[in-house]
Amino acid sequence: MQISLIKEIVSNIIGKEGEKIVDILYKKKNVNEFIISKKLNLTINQTRNLLYKLSDRGLIHFIRKKDSKKGGWYTYYWTLSIKKSVELLKEQMQHKIETLQNQLQKKKNERFYYSPGSGLEYTEEEALENNFICPETGEVLGLKDNKGLVDSLDIEISKLKLLIEEVSLELQDIEKKRNKEKDRKFRIEIKKKEVERKVRRKKMKRKREKEAKEEIKKKSDKKEKKKLLKKEFPKKIEKKNLPRKKVKKSHK
Repeated sequence: MQISLIKEIVSNIIGKEGEKIVDILYKKKNVNEFIISKKLNLTINQTRNLLYKLSDRGLIHFIRKKDSKKGGWYTYYWTLSIKKSVELLKEQMQHKIETLQNQLQKKKNERFYYSPGSGLEYTEEEALENNFICPETGEVLGLKDNKGLVDSLDIEISKLKLLIEEVSLELQDIEKKRNKEKDRKFRIEIKKKEVERKVRRKKMKRKREKEAKEEIKKKSDKKEKKKLLKKEFPKKIEKKNLPRKKVKKSHK
């Protein structure tokens, strides 16, 4: 259903090559323009002209990359915008329904006359201007029975309305899939950030543990150094640690 709708809208814009382009791009991403050209059996310029027409309507989009093997020229990679294509088709159908409904109201509410020989149709105003004589054949104009045309327009409008309902459901499905993909990417991103946070926490923990060990080692080294100093210079240390004698001041 989806691909047939897209083919219809694309073909309406660029003609018979539209279906081939949809087949090439459908459910693919960033397809090289030279591959598209080869599959269409067209020159690269002819292919680009078709792709640019679709791009102008927002039905496809591209990224470009410099190709060092081709003298630094840019190569374009194309992707089909499925949602935009179906939305445009829906818009066109709605416009067509409005046009047919206007025609239907006109045929129901106005009288039309025709020339039996030429089959030409005239409004009542045109018939009055020509005294109900066909200016082409000179025949007397007859009142046209529009019942068949009215029924035909009713049927066509009904069919288009049903098709629009199907297209609307298709768009809902596309949107659901799109939201599902967004949620999936969001969950992946959340998980990735959580993993990064865990890694950072582990690094910080290891860093703090390392700093704590280094601090303990520093304190231990200081104590050890003091012990060694006491062993090597015990008298000096003892003398230094002796309390100072108070000198009595004499009063004259």
